[in-house]
Amino acid sequence: MNRIPRRSATVAAAVAAAGLVLAGCSSDDGTTAEDVVGSATSAAQSAVEGATSAARSAVEDATGTGGSTEPGASVEETTTLPGAGGAEYTISGPILAKYNEIGGANSPLGAPTADQQDVGDGYIAEFEGGIIAWSPDTDSHVVWGEIRTAWEAQGGAEGELGFPISDERPIPNGLESEFEMGTITYVAGATQVIPK
Repeated sequence: MNRIPRRSATVAAAVAAAGLVLAGCSSDDGTTAEDVVGSATSAAQSAVEGATSAARSAVEDATGTGGSTEPGASVEETTTLPGAGGAEYTISGPILAKYNEIGGANSPLGAPTADQQDVGDGYIAEFEGGIIAWSPDTDSHVVWGEIRTAWEAQGGAEGELGFPISDERPIPNGLESEFEMGTITYVAGATQVIPK
């Protein structure tokens, strides 16, 4: 996406440079240097406005936001995905976007095992290899493996830890996921829940 604004700047600079070169030349038809520079400036402004509009349209098309630039604006796409045994499950919005971002059914998450569910002010979708949880305060994050087991034992998103605020990440000798109200680590085959 950065190519469009760079191209606009290049075009605008070329038009302005041409205007300056032309301004230095004399004209037999009465055109002044001011007229040439004014035309070059107008052309440059038009090029920049056109490129800006094209870039905005490209972003809207890519994100489905219809021009929304609000922080936290999300794609509200909904789709039905095949699950194990041929059942179909509905996944949407930021959870679908996260699922696709990490590779969909070809990722370690695998296929969905249930429809996306409302939980508190967010959503959760279960997959063969883990869960994606989303809330407006936390964004979408994956919880899986032993950390998922420990999180669910604490009540999941509606429990004392709340929604995840990070994806699982490596730490020395193990893994860690952060939640709204605490952290779960998995080190040397053991999980530890650390409330805030």
